[in-house]
Amino acid sequence: MRTVEKCRMRGFTLLEMIISLALIGLMMLLLFGALRFAGKAWDASETRLERDTSISMVWQYLSDRFRQARALNSHVESEGGNVFFFKGNARAVEFVSPMPAHLGSGGLYIIRLQQGLRDGKKQLVLRRWLYHPEVLSGDAGLPQWRPLSGAAVFRGEREKPELRAWYSESVLVDEIRSLDFSYYGVENKGDDFASWTDGWDEHPFLPMLVRMQIEDQKGAWPEMTFELPGY
Repeated sequence: MRTVEKCRMRGFTLLEMIISLALIGLMMLLLFGALRFAGKAWDASETRLERDTSISMVWQYLSDRFRQARALNSHVESEGGNVFFFKGNARAVEFVSPMPAHLGSGGLYIIRLQQGLRDGKKQLVLRRWLYHPEVLSGDAGLPQWRPLSGAAVFRGEREKPELRAWYSESVLVDEIRSLDFSYYGVENKGDDFASWTDGWDEHPFLPMLVRMQIEDQKGAWPEMTFELPGY
């Protein structure tokens, strides 16, 4: 009887406690490891979702602008004659399109997409000039508009808030590694065959398609192809 009572009263041995603590420590290590992995996976998922959302917004915004592009000619005194308002090269493209009223004053704007450089970072910059005779003549007191030529990198100008309806700048994509535009269309109006080219300068008509390829710090974006009106 006394032997049975002694067995019931006997506690854990030191070895059993060490083994128990080791098992508890291992379980805690596995638990915290799982939580840390889940946290990293969540952060990665949020980052990927944020990037995908940015890509989708840029695609939708530019798709709307290109889809409504206008084939316009205007006399520009500084150029000594008429200018057709669509020009593009591998690093920039310019065209005329209506802007939503909440992003300007409504109406038509000269839209230029080009590579910008600020604080050592490459950016995709969108610049907007109101399509207006005073802007074309250079008399509106704005950062001067001249027809797109070459592949100059835009380094930023000082906006005037009171004139934002006439001119503004926006960074569409920050910290890009590369930017490339190409254009699909016929060489002459009425031709049967079209092809891709890295420039659209001397054509007095719109291309059929504009393709934009961007690579940022996280890799290449999906290729974006924008349809223009009339095709």
